Amino acid sequence: MRKILILVLFLTATTGALAMPTPDISKVYDTSWLKQEALKQGTLISFCAYQSLNGFVDGYHFGSGTYLINESNYHQFVTAQRIAGVATGWMLFANIQNKRQPLLAKAARVVGSALIARNAFEWSYKYARYGDPFDYSKKRNEHAIVYFGMRDGKLVDCYIGTGPISGPAVDMTCLALGMWLFR
Repeated sequence: MRKILILVLFLTATTGALAMPTPDISKVYDTSWLKQEALKQGTLISFCAYQSLNGFVDGYHFGSGTYLINESNYHQFVTAQRIAGVATGWMLFANIQNKRQPLLAKAARVVGSALIARNAFEWSYKYARYGDPFDYSKKRNEHAIVYFGMRDGKLVDCYIGTGPISGPAVDMTCLALGMWLFR
């Protein structure tokens, strides 16, 4: 194994693979080339894709039977989820680096995207777990809103349940507020 590692290091060093980054590679960390509309839409799309895939995968893990993911396609979803996570992180980085927009406008874009993507998570989770993205029954929405609290000196998950009226109200509020902030 050691000989293979030395050979790989030698070959990469002699072929110039360890040279300084080319201008194309610098586009990864110098995001000034991104147009504002691409940055805006890329932020929303990456957040929604990532949260949708998170919802599908969580629905698979927590469901007794799934309506979308199974053992033969699970890794396809997880790989797409990871790629979307990297894209979301990069778009967040690009927003932070954006010098053409004030801080408050950047924050509104990111928070708006996150609120819209929250619904993408909820609906994809419900679809993967129950087969119905708009199932607002009390039984299936006992843990609809998650927050964190202290119990016996430990940080634990806490939940607020929703039902047939409050569930859609929460979703529509997040969507409307997200769209207003994202504009």
